Amino acid sequence: MNPTRTAHIIPPPSPAAPLRTACLQFTLIELLVVVAIIAILAGMLLPALNKARMHAQQSNCAANQKQVMAGILMYAGDFGDNTPPLNLAVSFTGTNPSRNNNWWTNLLVRGNYLPAPKSWESEAGGKSRTGVFICPSAVSESGQFGIYASQTYGVGYNHSLKLSRVKDASARVLVGDTRGSISFYSPLATPWSITLAQSFSDRHAGGAIGGFCDGHVEYRKYTSWLAADRDCFGR
Repeated sequence: MNPTRTAHIIPPPSPAAPLRTACLQFTLIELLVVVAIIAILAGMLLPALNKARMHAQQSNCAANQKQVMAGILMYAGDFGDNTPPLNLAVSFTGTNPSRNNNWWTNLLVRGNYLPAPKSWESEAGGKSRTGVFICPSAVSESGQFGIYASQTYGVGYNHSLKLSRVKDASARVLVGDTRGSISFYSPLATPWSITLAQSFSDRHAGGAIGGFCDGHVEYRKYTSWLAADRDCFGR
C-alpha cells in the first residue's frame, strides 16, 4: 500500500507590484511629454496671438480716429467751417484750465457729434477708459486723447481756424496718437516750436495713426512722422 502523497503547490510571485510601478513610470513620462509639447506650442502661438491683438487694436484706433474726424467735420459744418477750439473757456494768455467742461472733446460730445465715453472727467485729456477719444493700446492711467497740434500754435487754447484756410489739407495732421493727455502744455510757451515729434506716440508697432484735415486717417511709422515733422494744422 502506497502512502498518500500530498501535493504542495507553491503559488508564483505576484506580478502586480512591478507592473503597477511600470505603469506609473510610463504615465509620468507621457505627462512630461505632453507638458513639453504644450510649452512648445505656446511658445510658437503666443507671438502670433500678440501680433493679432496689436493689429486689432491698431484697426480699432484707426476707426476711433475716423469717427473723431467725422465729428470734427460735422462741427465745422455747423460753425462756419471752424474747428472746435482746444478749450472754449480759456483766454489768449494761456491760463491753466485744469478742470472745466469746455475742452474740444466735451464740445463734440455735448453737441452730439460724438458719443460720450463710459467714464468721463472734464480734465484736459480726461480719464476716459473707453470710447472714441482713447487709443485701445494706451496704457496710461490718465488716458490718452488725440489732440490738435494747431490749437497751441501762436494763438491760445480758445482759438479756432477755418478748414478752408488749410493748404494741402490731405497732408496736414489734425488729431493723432499722443504721448500723453497734456502733451500740448510744453509747446504752448513757444508755439513756433510745435512738432509732431513732441506729441506723437509710437505705440502701434513703432508707429502712430493720425487724422488729417481732409478727414482721412493714416498709419505711419514714427520715423515717417519725424520726416513730416512740421505738417501740423495751422502751419
